[in-house]
Amino acid sequence: MRPYNFKVWAHPLEMMSKAWMAERVSVVDLKRILRNVVTQHDEVSWGPNSTFKYPLRGGTGGLYSRFEPYIHDHLSLNRELVEVNVEEKRLRFADGGDETYDVLISAAPLPQLLRMMRPAPQAALDALTGLHHSSGLVVGVGVARPCPSEKCWIYFPEASAPFYRVTYLSNYSPYIAPEGHFLLLTETSYSEFKREDKATIVDRVIEGLIATHLLEPEDRERIAATYTIDVEYFYPVPSLTRDTALDVIQPYLLGHDIYSRGRFGAWQYEIGNMDHSVMQGVEVVNHLLLAEPEKTWIPPRTPALVATGS
Repeated sequence: MRPYNFKVWAHPLEMMSKAWMAERVSVVDLKRILRNVVTQHDEVSWGPNSTFKYPLRGGTGGLYSRFEPYIHDHLSLNRELVEVNVEEKRLRFADGGDETYDVLISAAPLPQLLRMMRPAPQAALDALTGLHHSSGLVVGVGVARPCPSEKCWIYFPEASAPFYRVTYLSNYSPYIAPEGHFLLLTETSYSEFKREDKATIVDRVIEGLIATHLLEPEDRERIAATYTIDVEYFYPVPSLTRDTALDVIQPYLLGHDIYSRGRFGAWQYEIGNMDHSVMQGVEVVNHLLLAEPEKTWIPPRTPALVATGS
């Protein structure tokens, strides 16, 4: 588990807390495992994501395109936010425009949000040293032959491959890859503690796929396409210093009517999946409009600080 976790988080494990595990790591049922061994029964329903839905068309983005008709008249895209004035409650954009707000709901990564704020929230900015995140190189490899497996995804702790996870993405829908082809999506993390050579990542991924027997050596000649995405904010690392930092940052934001939610807005990995993030958005709106309590987001441990606005 140690080499695998370092490959995932790209941080020394000594920096990490275990508080997130209850929500994200399936608890082992020893009696159930022993019964399955004795009866030679394959366990196909273990874990929180043993089954899930996926759009037939549109990929992961197809989940969110369904929302668009309901909010189209109030949706403005492709505008870069450059400043948040918390005293005037005014947003300034790179195109020269600005907007005012009563309440601001933000999904921006906390470091980006805080560095745009005026006047500068020094205590909150100082607390950013307690937040850590990984970055990621996502490499897709399309192969011109039928898919050899019905698997969804596989994890890789071994050093013979740079990636820690590979997904047979073309198994999710027949429209993801052309007929007679399959698509592998690989994930490789990096950080200041785990350097990765971006210039060679595609070649190293292909060799890793061969070394782990997901591809055959002959598949080097069958590769139809590769694609790489460099993601700056990959995982919010549940470090030992995270909660102390959030205890400063979130009360400051709430004290200025800013609700920071989502994977990197809340900076809580244990509630940072897509379903969690969507529910954080739904629940914060219901909280503001209907006074309903938020259930998914985990509030600061020191809520009394909210009233001070500092």
